[in-house]
Amino acid sequence: MNFYYFHGFGSSPKAKKAQAMAQVLGGGNIKAPDFNLAGGAAVKALLDSLAADIKNSNDETLIVGSSLGGLYAIYVSALSGCKCLLLNPCLFPQAVIGTLSAHVNVDDIVLAQQLSLTAYASYKPENITVWVTKDDMLINHNVLTKPFFYKEPAQYRIFPKSRATGHEFKGFKRNFYEYCISMGYLKP
Repeated sequence: MNFYYFHGFGSSPKAKKAQAMAQVLGGGNIKAPDFNLAGGAAVKALLDSLAADIKNSNDETLIVGSSLGGLYAIYVSALSGCKCLLLNPCLFPQAVIGTLSAHVNVDDIVLAQQLSLTAYASYKPENITVWVTKDDMLINHNVLTKPFFYKEPAQYRIFPKSRATGHEFKGFKRNFYEYCISMGYLKP
């Protein structure tokens, strides 16, 4: 089994969720690409390469994508057929980019929209698990996430504050551990 962590905008492969995955699964089999590249074309090339590698692999793959990494994860999943777990995904980055930075290149916003459309048209609902928090201050999931899934995903779970909080998804490690047990990725 292969595991990937796709970080969000302004984050890195060394994010707390990547570290939590390594602690839960044992660090050797977590791949976390760096999406802080020069521009959108380089990100798309990396995503397309990852999708091809995963599709041509004989191993089952799970991608955990957080925020913008959720869009990247569902895009790669749509192209490769792998499973993905989306954490407070930013599936329409063009709708929230103004709150993130006024200095984002227009070409990058257009590319994000193209990734979103490809993912929307091609995702396999049985491969998609979505986790959102009730108190995400960046994304209104009732408006920008739930409507994206015209084909209902395998799971769409809204976490109460007692289980996970904020856009950064505090509480991820415990919930991810339980998820891995339930999916058979770990033994209790």
